[in-house]
Amino acid sequence: MKRVAFHTIGCKLNQFETEFMREQFERAGWQVVPFSEEADVYIINTCTVTSKADSKARQSIRQAKRRAPSSLVVAVGCYPQVYADEVKRVGADVVLGNAEKASVVDIVEKALSSGAPFVEVSSLDDRFYPMAIDRFFGYSRAFVKIQDGCDKRCTYCVVWKARGPSRSAPLDFVVDEVKRLASEGYEEVVLTGTNLGDYGKKEGSSLMELLDKLSEIDELKKIRLSSIEPVDLTHDFLKYLSENEKVCRHLHIPVQSASDRILKLMGRSYGKKELLSVFERVFSLIEDVGVGIDVIVGFPTESEEDFRETYAFIEELPIYYMHIFSFSPRPRTPAYHLKPRVRPDVIRKRWEILNELKARKRQDFVSKFVGKSICGVVESRAFDDRYWSAVSENYIPLLVEGEPSFLAGLARKVLTFRVKEARGDKLVVSALC
Repeated sequence: MKRVAFHTIGCKLNQFETEFMREQFERAGWQVVPFSEEADVYIINTCTVTSKADSKARQSIRQAKRRAPSSLVVAVGCYPQVYADEVKRVGADVVLGNAEKASVVDIVEKALSSGAPFVEVSSLDDRFYPMAIDRFFGYSRAFVKIQDGCDKRCTYCVVWKARGPSRSAPLDFVVDEVKRLASEGYEEVVLTGTNLGDYGKKEGSSLMELLDKLSEIDELKKIRLSSIEPVDLTHDFLKYLSENEKVCRHLHIPVQSASDRILKLMGRSYGKKELLSVFERVFSLIEDVGVGIDVIVGFPTESEEDFRETYAFIEELPIYYMHIFSFSPRPRTPAYHLKPRVRPDVIRKRWEILNELKARKRQDFVSKFVGKSICGVVESRAFDDRYWSAVSENYIPLLVEGEPSFLAGLARKVLTFRVKEARGDKLVVSALC
């Protein structure tokens, strides 16, 4: 039996697509082994959102080559979609774009039979390539890809080149996929996409309509949204989320900056005033919502005043967590040419200042649930010998007390817990209610 190993870099969308490819290889009779073991084929599902992601891909290619020099090393996804020649120079035998993920087994088997390295990167168009999975290996929550691509063209971002134009999965296809996963015991699904709020806009549907249909699935207890843009968080949509008990009280919002000047240079479609209105709606309409945000520090020309404006804005928000990104100049983007760039030591200092604020925000949010009941999904693993792991609907990690053998049997189940205490950024929860 031929052996294949996978390594995933990047977002939930990539994690879903790796699972799809893994299942395709299993159906074709391949044995899937850990990436750390010897395999006939190594597949690295890459990301190119930052130069650090590119570096991780290059390291993974070299690691696979060193581990098994005679094996076939395949680099697939966003990095080769944009920088195929660069990926080939690193040493990948087969270089594939995002469209090729749908037929990766056939491509790899042809490559093995021919013995010749090659590059196959198709241009991306308005077609959506449906990908269905039967289960999500090693996860308690199943990811479902409902949308791909982006039309926004932010000046710092190369993802629209890597993922193509915005397009969506057919509504009935998504409903059938979620029904199948729910019947397999997944009581929570995570809807993923490059720009989730765009779902259905070109196809005459909407994210709200999809959520309505998914909420009718009896076996499904919770629906989680991945990242969603501020402009998509309208009053009507947020009111709908607040009234739909199946949608998790969790939003991840890419803010990036709160300086009007920097937001304009970034090509974002809002200013600080609009951002403030969005967050006021979020916190007034959705009780106990866990809000995460993305922030970029050190965007070209960012002054100390710009940074302090962003810091002061975030400090006033009752958010839960932050993903803090140091600006990464991506070739073939407008921001790559903006000058002056912020010095690396200044970027690092600003990152550290925001990271301290992040730690305080997490602690403040988590601690307010002590003594309350909280809903969460039991994960497929133990935290240690004393606790099992779970994740609350507002995205807080839970340490579940109880008999391990009993809790293991509840993996993937959505349950209600009683919160005993906060321990760092986690909650210790008691016996099931």
